[in-house]
Amino acid sequence: MFTRSGADGRSAMALARNWSDLCLDASRTMAIAAAALVSASTAAASIAIVLMLATWAASGQAMHTLRASASQRVGQAILLFFMVLVIAMFYGTTNWAERWDSLWSWRKLVLGFIILGLFAKDPWKQRFLQAFVLVTGVGLVLSYLAILGIIPSKPGQVSGVLMTNHTVQGMAFVVAALCCLELQRAAGRRLRLLLLSVVLLFILNIAFISISRSAYLAFACVALVWGGAQLGWRRLPLVAAAIAAFAVVAFNVSPKFHERVQLGFDEVRAYQTAPKGSSAGVRVAFLINSLALIKDRPLLGYGTGSFPSEYRSHFSERGTDWRNAPTRDPHNQYLFILVENGLLGLGAFIAILAVAFRATSGDGVHSGVVRAVLLAWCVTSLFNSHFRTFPEGHLIWLFVGALLAAVPLRRDQAVR
Repeated sequence: MFTRSGADGRSAMALARNWSDLCLDASRTMAIAAAALVSASTAAASIAIVLMLATWAASGQAMHTLRASASQRVGQAILLFFMVLVIAMFYGTTNWAERWDSLWSWRKLVLGFIILGLFAKDPWKQRFLQAFVLVTGVGLVLSYLAILGIIPSKPGQVSGVLMTNHTVQGMAFVVAALCCLELQRAAGRRLRLLLLSVVLLFILNIAFISISRSAYLAFACVALVWGGAQLGWRRLPLVAAAIAAFAVVAFNVSPKFHERVQLGFDEVRAYQTAPKGSSAGVRVAFLINSLALIKDRPLLGYGTGSFPSEYRSHFSERGTDWRNAPTRDPHNQYLFILVENGLLGLGAFIAILAVAFRATSGDGVHSGVVRAVLLAWCVTSLFNSHFRTFPEGHLIWLFVGALLAAVPLRRDQAVR
């Protein structure tokens, strides 16, 4: 009788363990789906995220995965930044709805923190990269079909754009090209040739079809990091020179590249005399006005959620000129953090980036991808809030969480 009871207990434990493993694998699969789909459909990505969280919670190992996340320095830096955000809610100068809304906008970081405890095994990281390349590759094919007039482009977007918008598509293509370059290193001859051909198609699309200046900057950053890793960091000046030469050629050969870059320079030069705002012009206005706000409260800022109300109250009284128009975001990630959370908040955020860059110090495929993508997001976030907006924010933190995960769950931590 005791033997049978013991066997039943072991059977129940095995069933619980199998259920736990099944749920965790489903959660990882949904995280991969979210990263692959977020550039194409925010609705589909949102569904994948909900399923990821549901299966993660149902696994019975949520606390174990959170402990695995918190044991890593990237996870600890994320927790520190969130602590600063929460504390800053209590001295905010706006209503609580705005405070919660600002905190909620950083939820992508929470997803990155969660999957830090889920993706320690290399096969899952490899599937992550492969799925992203596959889905984005479909978007690449559709983009060329739209350019040829075989299928329509997305309504409201320029020709060749079928993903969320031209910025998201351009940056996704840059990341996908990088993933192809890294995956081909361990591929067979035929697959390597296929991946390199796809890289070429991505680059041509970015240079001749994309109108995203963020994508141009992201491509330069990715090329700099990848080239430095391949040729040696001592040759980084040569890599930078090659990238500059490519930019000059693209500027003179690609009509869209030339138009977008020249337009940006013209809008900045005409900032003071322009009768109405422009994409680059409003960014100059946001920069000048935000720096004025920061000067008054540099250390702690105005509190989480306070940017829209403080910006409006300080500058709306100056008149109806477009340079003083209200905004919810200065289109600069670092300025936004400085206004709301001050130097303390910016220091905590930079700590996440610094720790993440340090975690990529190895020569592995996955660390190389994160290093290049992180640099691209750091640079483009001087002109956008790419760490916080829905598509770009989810993309970067899912990549960071999945590819930097380093602490595996032990079998003896399974549900009992």
